[in-house]
Amino acid sequence: MPGLAAAGPSLLGTFRADTYGQLELKTEGAHVVGTYVGGGGCGFAPQSQVLEGDFEGSVLVARLRVCLKGDLCPAEQSYSLLGFYNAADNSVVGYVKLSPGCQSDGLPRSGRFNLVLATRASPEETPTSGAPAGSAAELVSKRNSRMDLAKQASVKGQEFFEKKQYGEAVKQFKASLEIDSGDTNWPAYMGLGASQLMQGQVALAIKNLERAKSALRGGDPNLYYMLGCAYAQKRDKARALEYLGRAVEAGYDLETAAKNDKDLNQALGAEPRFKELVKSSADKKGRGTATSGTSSP
Repeated sequence: MPGLAAAGPSLLGTFRADTYGQLELKTEGAHVVGTYVGGGGCGFAPQSQVLEGDFEGSVLVARLRVCLKGDLCPAEQSYSLLGFYNAADNSVVGYVKLSPGCQSDGLPRSGRFNLVLATRASPEETPTSGAPAGSAAELVSKRNSRMDLAKQASVKGQEFFEKKQYGEAVKQFKASLEIDSGDTNWPAYMGLGASQLMQGQVALAIKNLERAKSALRGGDPNLYYMLGCAYAQKRDKARALEYLGRAVEAGYDLETAAKNDKDLNQALGAEPRFKELVKSSADKKGRGTATSGTSSP
């Protein structure tokens, strides 16, 4: 994205990150690197690099080195970090989602990872390896904050998808799912699958689109269409036609979409059932019961 580096946030100096400790941050253009200073639960070697990533506007997409505890967990591992920059106080609020069964002395139970200047106070939280803390209201508030971050990442992924920047879209949808991988975040699974499909990663696309369908339960015309396209690319005509049929039943304008989808026409254009579905879609549109066809998640 031209001009992004010049306009991006700049983190320079010593920052404190809750129970993680202090980091020395440097920003060159949009690229951010953090080295460990000390004072936290992980006890990494001073001056060792623990954070690296890039700002995309006000969004920080990075990898964070984390110490771990747990029977099946390595001593340390790098995790995705998604954060949002606050220009008012030069801080970043972000979240890290650890692997199931893993805990860390360097992260609070909420997974929060806030970067504030070391000269400012930073609210403390109990490390994940400690006892549960906080009222029910506090826990609900933290969950809502995570869901907001997940939604923001998903929205940014949608923006990249519409610009046909599918690689960047994949990053954002994955970041969203790192924060919230539950059923309520089905749009991120759908967006991820759609982006992977546009990159030709058919197997991964089907996996995530099917996950979105499972979470949504009630179905979605656009999702059915994408699944139809994905199975068509896999050369599974039966499944492709099944999902396209569901899409038409749900009101998807397959006639319009088919005119603009060369890959779908190449895969299924000669199939009698496909022609029937296109005609059915045209009839629905004539009655005003078809929605506009779109390949966007």
